[in-house]
Amino acid sequence: MSWSSVAIVALVAGALGGVAADDGYRRVLPGDALEFPRDHGAHPDTKTEWWYLTGNVEDEAGRAYGVQFTVFRSALGPPGSIDESAPLRTRQVWAGHLALADVAAGRVRFAERLRRGGTALAAASEDDMDIALDDWTLRRGADDALSVVAGDVGADFAVTLSLRPEKPLVLHGDGGVSSKGPEPGNASAYSSWTRLAASGELVVDGEPRQVTGSFWYDHEFGSSVLGEGVQGWDWFGLQLDDGRELMLFHLRRADGPPMPASSGTLVARDGTATHLALEDFELTPTATWRSPRTDAVYPAAWTLRVPDHGVDVRIAPRVADCELDTSHGTGVVYWEGPVELFGSHAGRGYGELTGYAGSMGGRF
Repeated sequence: MSWSSVAIVALVAGALGGVAADDGYRRVLPGDALEFPRDHGAHPDTKTEWWYLTGNVEDEAGRAYGVQFTVFRSALGPPGSIDESAPLRTRQVWAGHLALADVAAGRVRFAERLRRGGTALAAASEDDMDIALDDWTLRRGADDALSVVAGDVGADFAVTLSLRPEKPLVLHGDGGVSSKGPEPGNASAYSSWTRLAASGELVVDGEPRQVTGSFWYDHEFGSSVLGEGVQGWDWFGLQLDDGRELMLFHLRRADGPPMPASSGTLVARDGTATHLALEDFELTPTATWRSPRTDAVYPAAWTLRVPDHGVDVRIAPRVADCELDTSHGTGVVYWEGPVELFGSHAGRGYGELTGYAGSMGGRF
């Protein structure tokens, strides 16, 4: 997916008086065709949407960082349900998350934004990727180059990044329709740039640092994303050292094996995407980490095997404590951080773990 988004946006909407998805929302259905650049933009006729960037970078001294920047949109009601003649009568609520993981220090800095739509504080084009949350911006330019500007005075960090895709846009699932369960419309539209060359500046404690590295971009939207019985999910976006990428997610029940809709995508060196069903890969937790704040217990290491594609690796977090606690803001607690690969392939990426500090069930 990238997936923290689903939980966060739904809870934001709930906190502001949102309603559950009903027949008034547009569902993502098999055969729906994505059109670009239009579908890089916002889809206010759907319930939930997010634009998601994660990456590993290093500064000129070789100090390593993980960066997460996400913008979320959620509808407070289906089209036509709210009189939007006045700006504050908006149907949309927006949130943003920005996190910086300092690998050497083992520390994560975090900032968030929560805004109503309909004003200059939160705006997004429906024709292309052009999003603003206060002074946080995400935009697509010529040749699909992305620009990100975001920061937080209280947390004393900021990012200004340019991201250039090194491969074509990937459509996950069936032509971009990613099924999350058997019910009609229980799916999202899901596209990614799985390897973007990153350059730009971090400002940490007032000190500017020039950085380079590699990022992953996800965009999803839909109106009925999680099926009945889902406790949470584990998601990974992985960049292998042989030039391939892997996106994988497990939809977890409270007990028992991952749900059948769990799946993934293998992206070849030339950008060709191959869908992976649950039976095509084995993702197994091998260790745990307990949060000192919430007492939630998360997986802290994994083995991953994709036998038909020669992948047999161990996945380890680069920073153990990447729990993001937004219980006093957008209302979700989840783990999101940079990871490293060892075994048949080296590599790096990001992982996301939800539903360990409280079930995600019944929220979408």
